[in-house]
Amino acid sequence: MSGDGSREPVEFGGYSLSKMSPPVRGRGLKRMKNAVYCAVSGHGFGHLSQVAPILNRLGPMVSGRRIVVAGHLDEGVVRNFIQVPHFFDFGARDIGLVQSDPMVANLAATRICYERLQRDWEGRVTAEMERLRFWSADLVIVDIPCVTIAAAYRLGIPSVAIASLSWDHILKGCFSLEDAEVREWWRRMRETYSRTTLALHPEPAILGDTFPRYAVIPPLVSQARGRRDELRRTLGISRKDDRPLIMINLGGMPSQTVPIGKIVLETRYHWLFKETVSSHPEGHVHGTPELSDWPFEDIQASVDMVVGKPGYGTAIETAARGIPLLYVRRGWFPDEEPICQWLSSHSRASEIGADLFSSGQWHDAITSLFSLAPRPLPRCDGAKVAVARILELLDEI
Repeated sequence: MSGDGSREPVEFGGYSLSKMSPPVRGRGLKRMKNAVYCAVSGHGFGHLSQVAPILNRLGPMVSGRRIVVAGHLDEGVVRNFIQVPHFFDFGARDIGLVQSDPMVANLAATRICYERLQRDWEGRVTAEMERLRFWSADLVIVDIPCVTIAAAYRLGIPSVAIASLSWDHILKGCFSLEDAEVREWWRRMRETYSRTTLALHPEPAILGDTFPRYAVIPPLVSQARGRRDELRRTLGISRKDDRPLIMINLGGMPSQTVPIGKIVLETRYHWLFKETVSSHPEGHVHGTPELSDWPFEDIQASVDMVVGKPGYGTAIETAARGIPLLYVRRGWFPDEEPICQWLSSHSRASEIGADLFSSGQWHDAITSLFSLAPRPLPRCDGAKVAVARILELLDEI
């Protein structure tokens, strides 16, 4: 899951009630007494993509409650993912990692953010308690901010963590627990996570002893529609042009590590970049900004191959739809190993090294990947299982 490094760490300090006042729109807010309050990490879009299929399935089943989505995310992106009626409460609930690129973590800036979080822990928890009271929340879902779990616990509100990973594992993987300050952050995270009513670990997940009460559920996927012919037509690709359409997707932010200038020289494929790119005489270079009316999940479900990193969303979405994935590891993110192991059993996926990725000379790897026999599609009904568990908790309230 790629990070949101577009904001400097000082901005995380702006966690005040005035800045977090939610936009209250439309009718019905005063008529509903309770809310399902879902707090989502703003570290990329991977966390949002996990909770989206759960909320989209849960919404019609809890018509007497409002759905609130809370996080440091772009509201337009949230609307793209969350299809059911909902309210949005902007504001950072956690840090994750500070990144300026999907492949690179800024650990110095991340440390500054955690130092500030620890200094104002009580203030942040108190502010989040006010948000829960404001919305009359009677159930909390997190993916996976500690602050919201702490606030729910103090108010006696049941909480469900959607956790393919948890930030204590990430801290341990990126910093040394020999450092007393880091060890204190890690201890507080684990203590807070242990107070979650129930954790649901969607496969493939980092499993451990973070959550005393948990269940492993199948993978979570969106309700994307594969629209291959329509996508090619929208991009202006002729019916007579049978070159495969390959999407480059390293995560929720532009990447400086994608060798665009080298890739576009390869004309045996159509390339679809998340960035706006210059046209090419061969007509084989495209950007997703050309597809502003398309849900991102539909775009990814409609290509012939994806080149990216083994983040949860990309890995599961491609496997669920039988789309080959050529991936390069970051090498430092702890959830990569379980994801890569899962891919080896459930997907047409292949790894390339960092040097080969940087070279842009991918033709041989692409040809080899296309030659692999398709695998049976994996079971990916985690949203159905998660909603059943959530409804059980709501019945007890």
